[in-house]
Order: sequence, then structure tokens, then C-alpha cells
Amino acid sequence: MEKKSKPLGRPRVSQGDMPLHQKILMTAIPLFLSRGFESVSMDDIAKECQVTKASVYYYFPSKSDLLTASMIQLMDNVRRVTIKRLSEPAPLRERLLGITEGHLKAVDFDLHSFMRKMEATLSEEQMKAMRKSEQGILDALESEFQKSIDSGEIGPVNPRVIARAYTSLLMMGHATDGDGNKMFPHEGEAATQIIDILWHGLFPPQ
Repeated sequence: MEKKSKPLGRPRVSQGDMPLHQKILMTAIPLFLSRGFESVSMDDIAKECQVTKASVYYYFPSKSDLLTASMIQLMDNVRRVTIKRLSEPAPLRERLLGITEGHLKAVDFDLHSFMRKMEATLSEEQMKAMRKSEQGILDALESEFQKSIDSGEIGPVNPRVIARAYTSLLMMGHATDGDGNKMFPHEGEAATQIIDILWHGLFPPQ
């Protein structure tokens, strides 16, 4: 059973230049993703951060709270990078290629599949908080697709559907065959093929 109580006494606020709660989050994300939620303990995270377990529990009362916060942190980072790249002065296809390749390099796992696995572990409130952060990414994409529709750069498609279709295609970038080999030799090739598939549905009719 997960420990729920917070210890008394505030730990040191920072370790070096990074606030301690932020360091804990940045340490937890790769551990959860590489080893799985069940295989990572709060003690493992404390050791990686070189702090006491009580310090971790001070900021995050349970492991599920830490997972929720770390995934929200990850998705918020993805949203910020996506918005920044969407604002660049380049054709939509070029921007999407850059976003896709960058995403596949930075997030080396299937985010949607991971979240589905966590549904049985996290509370409804925690899942709702994670989905809200994921929606921020979709909203940014939808807004940009709508602008491109209005300008005639792409055809009259449903921007909400296309935003979800695009994020679903991103999962293909991490696909493997029956032997566990990656489908694409590198992220650039995966990004090109993903955008090629998407783009066929975005071109205005000739």
C-alpha cells in the first residue's frame, strides 16, 4: 500500500540551481518511462536525486501523485515546444515535420499507450488532470490547423479531427516489428512518412 502521510519539516528548497520539487519530477519521468510505474519505488527516486525519501514524500504524498505530476510536466513541456515551433514563419508542412522529428527524439515512448496503462492505477481525478494537459497540445494544433484552413493553405477539413489524427500518427514513429526492431531507421524518416500520410488528407481538392 502506498504511503500517504507527509513528513513534518520542509526539506531544502533546491539542489544546485534547480528547485528540489522540479529535480524530483525530472528524475522521476525517465525512471517511470524506462522501468514502468510498478518497478520504480519512491526510494529509487530519492536515491537518484540524492535526497532522503522523506524529502520526496514532502512534495508528493504518494507515488501515483508523483507520476501524475511528472506526466503533466512532460506534456506541458511538449505543449510549450509545440506552440513555439508552430509560431515559426514557415509553411505548415515544414513546421509539422520539425515538430514531429523533435517530438520523436525527445519523447522516446508511446505517450497514449502509457496513459491507457495508467488508467487502472491512477484515480479518476489524476487521469482527468493528465488528460487536461494532453488537451493543451491538441488545442494548440487545432488552432494552427484552423488558421491554415482559413488561409487556404490546407483544405476545408475538421481541425479537431486532424489534430487528433496527427497525434495518433505520432505513435507510429515508435512502432516495432515482431522481432522488436524499429520500423524506421531514424526519427527523420519516421517524421517524413507520418507527415506524408497526414498531408494527403490536408491538400485542397484539385
